[in-house]
Amino acid sequence: MNAVIERAGRHTATGSLTGVTTLLRLALCRDRIRLTVWIVLLTALPAYTPAALAMTYPDHEQRLARIELMQTPAGIMLSGPMFGTDHTTLGAMIANELMLTLIIATSILAILTVIRHTRAEEEDGAAELVQSSVVGRHARTAAALLLVTATNAVLALTMTAALTLGGFDVADSAAFSLGICMTAMVFGALAAVTAQLLRQSRTATGAAMGGLALAALIRGIGDVIEHSGSAVSWLSPIAWAQQMRSFVELRWWPLAMLSGLAAALVAVASACETRRQYDAGIITSTGARPRARTIPNLFVLNLVLQRGQLIGWGVALFLAGLTFGSMTRSLLDAARGNELLARMLTDAGADGAYTTMTQFLAAATGAFVVAAVLRIHTDEQRGLAEPVLAASVSRWDWLLSAVAATLVSTAALLAAAGLGNGLGAGIATGVPAEIWRLTGAALAQLPAMAVLAGIAALGAALRRPLIGWLAAGFVVVALYLGALLRLPRWLVDLSPVGQTTAPTEVPTLALAVMVAVAAGLTATAGYIYRHRDVA
Repeated sequence: MNAVIERAGRHTATGSLTGVTTLLRLALCRDRIRLTVWIVLLTALPAYTPAALAMTYPDHEQRLARIELMQTPAGIMLSGPMFGTDHTTLGAMIANELMLTLIIATSILAILTVIRHTRAEEEDGAAELVQSSVVGRHARTAAALLLVTATNAVLALTMTAALTLGGFDVADSAAFSLGICMTAMVFGALAAVTAQLLRQSRTATGAAMGGLALAALIRGIGDVIEHSGSAVSWLSPIAWAQQMRSFVELRWWPLAMLSGLAAALVAVASACETRRQYDAGIITSTGARPRARTIPNLFVLNLVLQRGQLIGWGVALFLAGLTFGSMTRSLLDAARGNELLARMLTDAGADGAYTTMTQFLAAATGAFVVAAVLRIHTDEQRGLAEPVLAASVSRWDWLLSAVAATLVSTAALLAAAGLGNGLGAGIATGVPAEIWRLTGAALAQLPAMAVLAGIAALGAALRRPLIGWLAAGFVVVALYLGALLRLPRWLVDLSPVGQTTAPTEVPTLALAVMVAVAAGLTATAGYIYRHRDVA
């Protein structure tokens, strides 16, 4: 009997990756459209940015004005360290300013992909069906990490090709792309660790995203201390990729540090997965709390469900607003010497930098709005909505309370963003009154957020969450790239965020129309949701 047990143990130990190829094909089939969209968008950014920078800053003097803006503490926090003696070349501008954006975007993709195919599958019960077949203990995590590896390999090739076709050196383009993708692998591996430590997928995602935000903050602080990177910068893996110094003075050895850290995190994830039980986490949850306060209604329930996201987004938007506000003086000085930049500020909604900054913060808040409302669809897919709807709860009340709670949370986020923006602007310009004026301007964006909430509710009712994300994406594209892409004015005007031009002007009629549109969209979504079957 002992010999049989020993042979079974050896089979289990050597078969921990059994079925990984099949699971990888399944994951690729499930995510083929989603990953294709991400790859196209992330490749388009390095393909388009050089031409946009060349068009926006054609002269040496204009590029110097931009460099001065980017060398402010806020500019460094939002971009990267400054390398080389000539910062005005397109290669240096891309390395200094574009890399951080691509690192964050690819890292978010890696985190979401890993959690989607590991912890989220356990939470909704799909992994139980997989585990009941001949599948090794580490096969699901390995398949998720292999999918992220393959995605980043494709991204490295496409981004390198895009930059090379744009006239840049092949080696520098490859280093730029590999640094971005290997950093994404680090945070994908971090997500694999948090998926083992924490029981809920949202908590695991939040922890991995928090690690990404902390790494970006540490990198920013370190580069503010020393523009070419200080000792503090090296505490962040994001700085390692930027310290490859593509297009300036290329060096490859930081790539080995990123590879080593990714491998170490994968080893930690594997060790944790060996120790934990299925559908549990290494960090045990607190369990039921008998003395917890009773949740009186659906509105409060939705607020409780949004509590964690609200805190994280609130802190992030306040810091973003503080950073934007502190750049006010430098941004206005740069716009005076650049006709296209001045037109971008005007086309963004008004003729002032305050309006532009407020709209940028509102566009970021729109992502929270869409994600919070689409929780209806996510909970329905995972079966979490069944216990609620099985009680004496109408679907109309369930959807309406989710939208209402989201708008209350959004008002708090807009106030935090406006407060940070006003505080930064007040300090930069020496006008304390800007604090309250910009806080009010941010709150004026609430009707625009209500429109996005209505569109997201309609997407949830139709079981097409992509509708909500397309609306949020359109707002970002119209705001950030509308002037550069020469989009028709009527198309740009469809963006609800662009229609709100506070603090320069409060368009009362436009705000009233947006409130009416939001109410109509929400009512339509409620009608559809009531008359269809629950998944």
